Amino acid sequence: MQSSQVIHMDVLSDLQQFDVFSCLTAKTLKKYLPNFYFRTYKKNQCLYMQGDPRDKIFFLLDGYVMFERSSQEGSMLYLDFVKSNQMFPYGGIFQDKVYQDTAIAVTDVHLYFIQTHILEELLKTNPKQLLYVISKLSEILNLHQKRVQRILIPHAQERVLHSIQFLMDDLGEKDGAEIIIPCPLTAAHIAKISGTTRETVSLLMNQLKREQVISVCSKKIRIHQPDYFKEI
Repeated sequence: MQSSQVIHMDVLSDLQQFDVFSCLTAKTLKKYLPNFYFRTYKKNQCLYMQGDPRDKIFFLLDGYVMFERSSQEGSMLYLDFVKSNQMFPYGGIFQDKVYQDTAIAVTDVHLYFIQTHILEELLKTNPKQLLYVISKLSEILNLHQKRVQRILIPHAQERVLHSIQFLMDDLGEKDGAEIIIPCPLTAAHIAKISGTTRETVSLLMNQLKREQVISVCSKKIRIHQPDYFKEI
């Protein structure tokens, strides 16, 4: 991990890319620039562990970060991804004292962080920004309620299809009539999200490849027929 306090001309423009700061004037945001720090993490490096003090909030400039949550027995309970230009973690703001998940860099990433208590004070003094965060939390809650409902479906292959659709909607980028998921995903990742085995995922993925619904290159899934998943 490379670390240094940020001192360069692009910090303000970098932070203004994040919707959470859209309600702040440049003058207000400039006051807080000394509190932002820049970090580079390499692929597979851990940003924080489940149970660590929740002392930093992160702003991802590029790359992908994965959340993992495990039970006390060590079994996987939750898996999710964060893409560029997103703040994380939202969950637990103003409340949690420790991180509820482990965050791992899926790719090389560049990001900023700010001490949690400083960001929370900033939110408290800016009602519009606070309302944005509340709205974002509601959006995340609704998204994951739908995800849980789909994962409860008894049929394993349907759960896998719904998980691919979830990843397509959440991480996908349009490329003409197709959609590519730039985040490198393995069968194990999709198996954890869908609550199935890697074998089930691999079998279904190979079937989708044969039917030319998807293709995979360097662990990146290209959806050739996006409507296929919307018809499930």
